[in-house]
Amino acid sequence: MSGDRGHVDLDEVASILGCNKVKLAEARDVEKVTGCTIGSVSMVGHNLPCVVDKRLFQYTSIYGGSGEETCTLKINPNALEKVNRVVATLD
Repeated sequence: MSGDRGHVDLDEVASILGCNKVKLAEARDVEKVTGCTIGSVSMVGHNLPCVVDKRLFQYTSIYGGSGEETCTLKINPNALEKVNRVVATLD
């Protein structure tokens, strides 16, 4: 989860996850794995490894996918970290 709109260092994420390469998933793969369409993937409630941008912790609330196309989730970043399988935080 990125605190910098539109920018994620995929090479850094690959290094954290111990992969040779990380790329953004295609829409059909996102839906197959999460059950959600792109843009509505929930920030919580899945068992996927999560890498969190430390810049998110400067906010009292952040907003993102809820699993429903017509709803947005508002959550405290500390709570987000507690309910996800966070494997690392990025600088």
